[in-house]
Amino acid sequence: MTTRRQIICSILSALFLSSCGLSAPEPTQRIVRVKALADVSFRARNSRWSEEARGLVEAASDYYEREFGIRFVTQSVLPWPTQERIPSTPQLLAKVEQEFPSQKKDGSYDLIVAFTAEGVSRYFTTGRPRVDRIGNCQQGLGNYVINPVNKPFHYAGAYADPEPDVIALIHELAHIFGAEHVDDRRSIMHEDLGYRTELDDKNRSVILKNRSCSFAK
Repeated sequence: MTTRRQIICSILSALFLSSCGLSAPEPTQRIVRVKALADVSFRARNSRWSEEARGLVEAASDYYEREFGIRFVTQSVLPWPTQERIPSTPQLLAKVEQEFPSQKKDGSYDLIVAFTAEGVSRYFTTGRPRVDRIGNCQQGLGNYVINPVNKPFHYAGAYADPEPDVIALIHELAHIFGAEHVDDRRSIMHEDLGYRTELDDKNRSVILKNRSCSFAK
């Protein structure tokens, strides 16, 4: 004789087994709003500098959307500085932090990415890409990226092989989300900024952990 308890247990077991076959829900896409800045040197070599800046952000965003569900959306592209030439990326970072302080964000953007073509060289400190901080959830994600660009860029679609300047931007955006340099020469996060298209497992886990964190104030 089948008891009421046995019937209830059978129903619960069936419900549990059926639920095991369901896939986990996809994580919600993270949207990061970008204010892009184009310095004098970047603007001087390409009359379509605004389109170029948007394309660079879009190309890096394609990578992050595929890998982490993070989408970078360019809200605006501004000519900055308007006339002053700043050949050093550390000086450019200090200048952008001074003129666009993070505590005075107007709510229209989350992150500033400044592009320069001034004296670009990845082998000298004054020309290497920069971020203001390695992001984390306790103190917040980074607010600024300075990205030197070696040659004019044309966005070629979501599945185009990333060019070296895009790889450099992917590398710096990873710092914004907490990734650090590694000795693994196969990783995008190796500090010599050679051509690579994969992240190491440790930094991949860090970015996934921090993908929903707030930006620093």
